[in-house]
Amino acid sequence: MTLTPARPGRYAAVFAGPVTDYPREAALHELFAAVAARRPYAPAIRAGRRELSYGELDARSRALAARLREAGVRPGDAVGVCGGRSPEAIVAVLGVLRAGAAYVPLDEHSPPARLNAMAEDSGVRAAVVLPGARCRVRRLGVRVALTDGPDPGPGFESPAVGAGACAYVTFTSGSTGRPKPVAVPHRGVVRLALSDPDLPRPGAADRVLHGYAPSSGASTIEIWSGLLGGSCLVIAEREELLSPVALERRLREDEVTIAYLTTSVFHHVARTRPHAFAGLRFVSAGGEAMDPALAREVVRACPSTEVANLYGPAENTVVSTVHFVRGLPEDARTVPIGRPLANSTCRVLLPDGSPAGRGEEGELYVGGDGLALGYPGDPRLTAERFVTFDDGERLYRTGDRVTVNPDGVLEHLGRLDRRLKLRGRRVEPDEVEARLRDHPSVGEAVVGVEDDGLVAYLTPAVPGRPADPSALRRFCAKWLPAPAVPRAIHQLAAFPLTPAGKVDRAGLAALVRERTTAAPPGADPGDEAGLRAVVASAWEAALGVRPEAGDDFFLIGGDSLLAAEVVNRTRAVLGLDAAHGSRLIRALLDAPTVEGFAGAVADALAGTPGPGTAVDFEAEARLGFTLPHATGPAPRPGDPADVLLTGATGFVGAFLLDRLLGRTSARVHCPVRARDTVHARRRVLATLDRYGLSVAGREDRVICFPGDLTDPELGLGPSHLHELGRTLDLIVHCGARVNLVYPYPALRDANVEGTRAIVRLAARRRVPVHFLSTVAVLAGFGAAGTRHVNEDVPLAHADRLTMGYAESKWVAERVLREAARQGLPVAVYRPYEVTGDRRTGVCNTETAICSLFKMIAETGFAPDIALPMDFVPVDHVADAIVRIATGRTTASETYHLTNPRPATLADVVERMRATGFEIETLPYARWVGELIRHVTADPASPAAPFVSLYVDRGGGTDGSVEETYAEGMFPRLGRRNTEAALAGSGLTCPPVDTTLIDHYLEHLFASGFIRRPRAGRGMS
Repeated sequence: MTLTPARPGRYAAVFAGPVTDYPREAALHELFAAVAARRPYAPAIRAGRRELSYGELDARSRALAARLREAGVRPGDAVGVCGGRSPEAIVAVLGVLRAGAAYVPLDEHSPPARLNAMAEDSGVRAAVVLPGARCRVRRLGVRVALTDGPDPGPGFESPAVGAGACAYVTFTSGSTGRPKPVAVPHRGVVRLALSDPDLPRPGAADRVLHGYAPSSGASTIEIWSGLLGGSCLVIAEREELLSPVALERRLREDEVTIAYLTTSVFHHVARTRPHAFAGLRFVSAGGEAMDPALAREVVRACPSTEVANLYGPAENTVVSTVHFVRGLPEDARTVPIGRPLANSTCRVLLPDGSPAGRGEEGELYVGGDGLALGYPGDPRLTAERFVTFDDGERLYRTGDRVTVNPDGVLEHLGRLDRRLKLRGRRVEPDEVEARLRDHPSVGEAVVGVEDDGLVAYLTPAVPGRPADPSALRRFCAKWLPAPAVPRAIHQLAAFPLTPAGKVDRAGLAALVRERTTAAPPGADPGDEAGLRAVVASAWEAALGVRPEAGDDFFLIGGDSLLAAEVVNRTRAVLGLDAAHGSRLIRALLDAPTVEGFAGAVADALAGTPGPGTAVDFEAEARLGFTLPHATGPAPRPGDPADVLLTGATGFVGAFLLDRLLGRTSARVHCPVRARDTVHARRRVLATLDRYGLSVAGREDRVICFPGDLTDPELGLGPSHLHELGRTLDLIVHCGARVNLVYPYPALRDANVEGTRAIVRLAARRRVPVHFLSTVAVLAGFGAAGTRHVNEDVPLAHADRLTMGYAESKWVAERVLREAARQGLPVAVYRPYEVTGDRRTGVCNTETAICSLFKMIAETGFAPDIALPMDFVPVDHVADAIVRIATGRTTASETYHLTNPRPATLADVVERMRATGFEIETLPYARWVGELIRHVTADPASPAAPFVSLYVDRGGGTDGSVEETYAEGMFPRLGRRNTEAALAGSGLTCPPVDTTLIDHYLEHLFASGFIRRPRAGRGMS
């Protein structure tokens, strides 16, 4: 976006700070290393009684950088830092930078749903996990636990990183209800810390308060001004910031000389203990409008302390302008935000783009060396907010209303978009309103501010059916910081309107001024209330949100993995047998409220039988419609121009996309669960990157768009659906909801109805459908006593299956078989255990088999069970499917993608021992007891979602589900079709031998999924 001022020359429209000589071409870690070399023994960080010197911080961050590089982190990658404020967080930040990457602070106190959204949108594929913290981010390629490691020595060199490269990614609120990532360059932070001669710079004799988590913008000036100045950072606990007495004690006892505070903390202290800052040489406030009366109180009580009001958005590296509070008039009603920082610029423009005159209100644009790079993954919004003027200067539109006073100083008047700062956090009412409107019980929503808190005004989605205020607050808490959750909620049948037809906000306040929203009734006394309290505590521990009556688990951040965690936490507290796990999962799906789940828990405690779950699979497996007569040009699967690939954001799907692009010249259409096409494309590319794949040079052949397998029309519009039906030559249906815990009804829409939707799309032109199933559909044969199953044997024994996922795939296969009988070309692929790429070892660690290996490594116990390790490398699976799909005429065949030379679990355990693990093999029943103890102690363990596999009974057997896959129980699988189809192709599945097992273990170690044994003897 380019702006041309309409009325140039009215006055100096550009406010520029002084241009100073500072190391604008240097990277942050380079400047830090120079300080550490000069002052290796000086204290860098103090936390209570702990101190870390510059030399120690330098060595530990170098060691971490070396580990990150060894783990595959590349220059420019976004690396999450999982945890809170601590000396180790500083080590992690520096280590990430020294690896050439950008750090992304992920506060452990944020709800898991929000954390995962932040990680996805910022492109995090690797993370450093701080001591004592749990990484709640999924779909990571690399996890590195921060531990003391050896100094990599003088041979280690950080990759060359320019000052314009991204140093960190922070987040701001957005009107979509989703946090926006902001990429900040090294130069922006160096400008903030070192370029302004008037802003007191910390020096070697200073101690700088470090009171804010790295995820807060306020921490940027604390950390980097302190470290680049050679000062000592003094870490304050969050509780100290909330208590003026405690904060004063911290400042005094640790002899702090510089404090960069949020305005809310500054005000909190100034109201009761303005003299608390007397020992400082400099204190600043920023983030909200400074109260002039409180500012004067501090100046009077602390005559030797320089007081400053700082202003700036994250998009301009935290600080754009500064105003020193000196001689503030007694009648001043505001405190100015001042003049631009050194090497920074400001412009004040009217809506038509012309410069505002003195005293004339306009929008503030800021720029200079602090300007952010933009919003990663959102070029449209970046172009909208970061604008370029005719003179070539690029600035950020702040959305703030300002004016220039007679002294040439900027005065802040408010937000154009009503964005607020409450209790130190930026809050945008539009974001809160969007979140409220997302709730199914809300029609319209408007929020305002009353008594320093948000108040919401709502109309019901269904007239006469008001929303539950407590539920709405918890629903907001899933995404929003605490200050953005409305304190009060007023509900009206309809909103009053102005003559112009807009909502009369003043009229809203007048209508409800005397009204209050009643609090929900308290829990009933007695055991029932106590049980609900236990359930609520388990939810809060898993979700990071305290539920209230009526809250829907899945609307306040819950999902399938967190459901398993909640069940295990509840079971651990109440001593419930693990055999109740699947039953409680089903109960949570059926009644996802605290009350409903507590009722199911009470039934389990009382020994009341659970509800029946019988499904008529034969009826479910009917196609349900007749295919139309074939019309239109015949598809050309041997030389496809257009291919539909579902599941492209999955492990196998990513490799299929890569192979389709490499083996054909087709355009590959990828429906993805996403907000829009930009988000869809970003998700697909991120998945490819996670697994070391790329579409470089082939980008124009990857067509991504929002889609939904649970929708009868795949979530596509009629014209889009028609165009695909007209042009497709091939469909590879890899997408599914993969969950080994959920029952069949929870998976039916995606896995069965989604397959019917694919059939409808393919039917008119008889486009060949290649369907990815699983060998689990054959488990019923083993339970029925069948010991060998060929590929062409009709599916049977659904009643002997146990897992809902296997049942859903069984039904989907049968649906496709009926379509094939009506003339639709169909191929079905049943892979066994899809494992890592043969070349890189990269694998999907969110699987039952990987969780089993991790549990064995962590506990030192392995089960004595003849479990086949029928590993089929993902690259072989993708190569085989693409070869068959494009190289043969589909004759409605089934292919068993299994390994002709598998191993057993005992072979894997032996290779783990060879690396240094001490592992004891236990009888299966004893080992299950150890598994349950492990998960009880750590309900968020990767093994937790899979406990039911080891305790639930297999259909029609005396053993567990897992035991139905053991040798002698699970049938041997024929491979005649597969071998015939791949004959002469050169595609062979490698044996599961020492080489392949060691290769996979090395990747699990290098990625941080399993911690490498310290005393490892090495692999022979």
